[in-house]
Amino acid sequence: MANPRVANGAARRRLAARIRAEGQPCCICGGPIDYTLPAGHPLSFEMDEDLPTSRWSEFGYPSATACALDPANVHAAHRICNERKGDRTLAELRRSAAGTATADAFVADGWA
Repeated sequence: MANPRVANGAARRRLAARIRAEGQPCCICGGPIDYTLPAGHPLSFEMDEDLPTSRWSEFGYPSATACALDPANVHAAHRICNERKGDRTLAELRRSAAGTATADAFVADGWA
């Protein structure tokens, strides 16, 4: 099965552009996002699916693509926060011990 985030590149880019234009803070840690940072930087912008695309059927989506392209399910996040979240929902992350980590540690380490 193809990655729905890549297979629907044009639609994902339009969605990312809309989210980027909103300039929202990270949905995971709440910290500001520097939208000018290059992709790959730990504090750069990434799109996060609250309900993970890998678990689409658990949440009633008809397909992984529908999950990946649902505007209500996609939010702005720091790359590092999104990586730490993994395939958990925001609610699951906040209930876990890993949910206490924020991007602040990376700012303190000189990443900003």
